[in-house]
Amino acid sequence: MKQLGFLVHIEKCLGCRSCEFSCKNEHGQEESFRRNIHSLEDEENKMGHSFHHFSMACNHCESPACMPVCPEGAIKKKPNGIVIIDKAKCSGCGKCVTSCPFDAIKMNPFTAKADKCDMCYDRQMQGKTTICVSACPVKALEIIDINDPMNTDYDKSIYGFEMKKITNPSIRFHKKNDDIQHFWCR
Repeated sequence: MKQLGFLVHIEKCLGCRSCEFSCKNEHGQEESFRRNIHSLEDEENKMGHSFHHFSMACNHCESPACMPVCPEGAIKKKPNGIVIIDKAKCSGCGKCVTSCPFDAIKMNPFTAKADKCDMCYDRQMQGKTTICVSACPVKALEIIDINDPMNTDYDKSIYGFEMKKITNPSIRFHKKNDDIQHFWCR
């Protein structure tokens, strides 16, 4: 069964927030972001202090914690694994917000309904990629089918960030230790 998810290339992400701002602009969010950049100190680095960044939104979990708690049945999982909220059915009770272990669902202050990343479902149905993937200047984000045997070598977690595994999040991480990027500023 197909399960779309995000692949984050840790070694490429600059923490520039292009993915955040493009998502905000695409979806008209004034107060909150559907996607956020996390920056963590890399404790594994033996050569001094180093940071790595990664972009995260809704993880479109294989077993979403938000779906069974919705009293309106407004949260559905599509055949390709994308988890969406039917805003017409959403009552704004907020149960999904508190159930998400990744803090990926927020209440939209303008509609008073739950809102989260829908992996640009409408864009994908038009044959386009997600806005966050297309906006990344260094190609640090991809959409992959995590159940494809070609994608089994990617990590399910990242050092320094606790991944709640009970929902089986559809996010994978790629980190090359041998291809360290250095950026020099004057």
